[in-house]
This record gives sequence, structure tokens and C-alpha cells, in this order.
Amino acid sequence: MNPRPCYWHEETDGTGRYLIPGCAARAADPDADCTCPLLEYRVADLRRELDNVRRRYHRFERWHACVMDAVQAHPAGSAITSAAQEAFRR
Repeated sequence: MNPRPCYWHEETDGTGRYLIPGCAARAADPDADCTCPLLEYRVADLRRELDNVRRRYHRFERWHACVMDAVQAHPAGSAITSAAQEAFRR
């Protein structure tokens, strides 16, 4: 994930305006052209990250279903489930 792009921070009382650099070019020279990625690239990065989170979540759902099936098939399955629910509520 890319850092936040360059932006200017202005004091609420109007006493100053400060550059908060988001790229190495402006960190070295505030008057240089900003080399921060365009918004389209940042959105694409966020979409890739969201897709990754969704994939991991679906894998977790499958894992949870397998574990629950195994617990329910166990002779002490209902006791294990009850104990887990009680521990979760704490």
C-alpha cells in the first residue's frame, strides 16, 4: 500500500502552512514536482487489497465449516460447542 500523497496542512489559526510530503521527491525538496501515484493507482491498490481480504475471509469460512463439522461429528461435540460459546461470551 502506498503512503498518503503529498498534502498541505494549514493551522486553524492561520499561523502557518506546512507541506506533508508523501513522496521522496518532495521530502528532499518541497518545491519539486510531486511523484506520488495517481488516484487511479491508489484505487487499484485498494481493490487488490480488498480482493485479498475477501479471499482470506472465504478461506476462513471454509476452515470454520470444516472444524464445525468435525466437532459436531465428535461424541462430545455438543459439550465442546457449549464450552466454546461460553468462552467466547467472556
